[in-house]
Amino acid sequence: MSKVDFRDSKTCTLVGLGINVVLAIFKMLAGILGFSYAMIADAIHSISDCLATGTVYVSLRIGEKPADESHPYGHANAETIAAFLVALIILATGVFVGISAVHLIADKHLETPATIALIAAATSIVTKEGLFRYTLKVGKRNNSPAVIANAWDHRSDAYSSVAALVGILGARLGFQYLDPVAGLVVAAFIVRVSLTLLRPNIGILMDERPSSAVLDQIKATALEVGGIKAIDSLRVHRRGSTYTIDMEIAVDSRLTVEQGHEVAAEVKNRLLSGIEHVQDVMVHVNPYQSGQA
Repeated sequence: MSKVDFRDSKTCTLVGLGINVVLAIFKMLAGILGFSYAMIADAIHSISDCLATGTVYVSLRIGEKPADESHPYGHANAETIAAFLVALIILATGVFVGISAVHLIADKHLETPATIALIAAATSIVTKEGLFRYTLKVGKRNNSPAVIANAWDHRSDAYSSVAALVGILGARLGFQYLDPVAGLVVAAFIVRVSLTLLRPNIGILMDERPSSAVLDQIKATALEVGGIKAIDSLRVHRRGSTYTIDMEIAVDSRLTVEQGHEVAAEVKNRLLSGIEHVQDVMVHVNPYQSGQA
């Protein structure tokens, strides 16, 4: 029987899904039985978490499929698409919760929350913050945009639970309007997180170049190979958690075709072995011109 690797993206996502389901049920019951809209709003957020986490898991399964005739670069962008969908799910949840809170405030439908709602909020804060830290660590380790997006979804749920806790406490102290106001604050947190997730994933889908740090590392690794006079061009495409590199190098024009090919092969091997998450490398060889920068 193989040992479960909790650093694996799929395992991490399944752990999050299981915790989210249990937490969503607990918070919804606590909100209904405890007469707290803030907790019901928080539970709705957790339900959206379940949907988002399920989406991430499916994307990870699709993304690990090998390249085929229709997808010569593989299926890794399924992760990016999932991360984008997760952000949209979070945004829709925030808008729904916010509109519902406004209606409650306008209709003055105010009640004093019970203790169970307070317990649920505190439990959610601790649980979701721990889940955020674990998921973010796994996401960064595997360079997975979908898992990282899921981690921030967990953090947004922790924030919303903090707002719910404050609102519930205030309502129990006699300021009943604070409970639906807390629901509105929860909505604002959720929307803010969704917007911060949308931007980077749109960038990946639009083939935005990676950070300067990644590009500099690629250049430095390539230039370690003897025989390279200059790097004429460097294009790096991110697909999900992996990078595809397309590079043009300049070598001494007196080298034979075979020698130029050997230099290119060495560059490719160095990049594949020396740079994390590189899936494929294409190296084009150009003759070096005197005076070339």
